[in-house]
Amino acid sequence: MSKVRHEIEAEYRQLQQRLLARHGETARYEAGDENFGAEYARLLQAADELLAFEKTIPAKLAEPERQLSERIVRISWLGQTAVALALIVLTFALGHSAWWLVVLVPHCIATLSLSFQKVTDKNHRFYRHLTIGLHLECLLVALITLSVISLWFVILAIIGWLVLAVTVSEGSGDAVKKGQSR
Repeated sequence: MSKVRHEIEAEYRQLQQRLLARHGETARYEAGDENFGAEYARLLQAADELLAFEKTIPAKLAEPERQLSERIVRISWLGQTAVALALIVLTFALGHSAWWLVVLVPHCIATLSLSFQKVTDKNHRFYRHLTIGLHLECLLVALITLSVISLWFVILAIIGWLVLAVTVSEGSGDAVKKGQSR
């Protein structure tokens, strides 16, 4: 993080120095001078560049954390897709009924589709925390499929899927609303 912060500070200082240099150049001329207008326009351009850069600082500071969250989310969801595929294969290898596919195929499709969620600087922590619920849900599905726990826990698994789906849709909607309000 300190490397990113140092790079941002260096670029910020460079833009400030450019603005100060433009100010010095502009101050050399009087308001009625023929070169004043061009120098003043350059001063305003340097000020606009500095202000535009200042607006990007929070996103630049959050970028390393966002990238880590994106890797965690992507690996978690794709990993759970692989687990779901393995459970589908195990269902047939263990001689379980094909009805287990009613549980496993939607689980596999959901984890695969959600592995491509957009992780932004505004919602990366939300999705990182959501993976904990995903892992608990996948553990529950695996235990049910392998007959370690009672089949009645399918009800809990369905409730878990619904909670995850609602949470993802609300979290995506909140991130979109926050992005629009800025």
